[in-house]
Amino acid sequence: MKSIAVIDSGSGGLTVANRLFERLPGERIIYVGDHGNCPYGNKSEQEIKEAVFRVIRFLGRFELKMLVVACNTATALMLDELKEMLDFPVIGVIEPGAEMAAGATQNRRIGVIATRRTAESRMYEKTIKEKLPGAAVFEQACPKLVDYLENDETLETEMLAALEEYLAPLRSSEADTLVMGCTHYPLAEKQIRKVWGGRMNLVDPALGTAERVREALQKSGGLSAVNRENHLFFTTGEVDEFSEKVKRWTPVVRPVVLPLEN
Repeated sequence: MKSIAVIDSGSGGLTVANRLFERLPGERIIYVGDHGNCPYGNKSEQEIKEAVFRVIRFLGRFELKMLVVACNTATALMLDELKEMLDFPVIGVIEPGAEMAAGATQNRRIGVIATRRTAESRMYEKTIKEKLPGAAVFEQACPKLVDYLENDETLETEMLAALEEYLAPLRSSEADTLVMGCTHYPLAEKQIRKVWGGRMNLVDPALGTAERVREALQKSGGLSAVNRENHLFFTTGEVDEFSEKVKRWTPVVRPVVLPLEN
């Protein structure tokens, strides 16, 4: 049976995998977290591409029906390149997130929090404006957040202080919609809402991404109806540490977590 691969720079892509578990219970997921190179958002374009290509070569040993690039930075830098090189569908997270934001805003003012590389690419701004001409898009790089969210020892006060710094200019922009432009950020949804303080449409691109995967498989006739539980999780980092995150952050009770040599 063919599987769906989900790749990310670390554990954040589990937020996308969770949506796939919800909407596609018949599919087998193979997840790769490149923790040894996390975060991608603070690396050079060449370093990111080399890291992603290593993961893609590893996935070549599996029979896949689809690749989900659950990393906004990798999506921004190389989604088209991956689509050209692979012989099965590749879906990223930026377009679904942009589509959700364009549909949610009332005042056409949209904020985006992202890694430095994703923010610099301006891909969210470009894609949102394609879907909602005339929209004003305000992107904010949040270089500390991924490290904070990957580190179980991060203090709540540290997280809130960083979010105060990053969200202040977006609140001033009068945006009524905020896109979590990194798959790690939904892990801090409670803190983001607390710091923002008022009404705001908070967009999690994982929702739209999972729906796009479901629609694509349904259209191609590749949707599996058999309940599968033999998901596989790989990491280029510490296996035990990642295994604990999978247990805490996903519904998989006894995950199979294996090392992938970095």
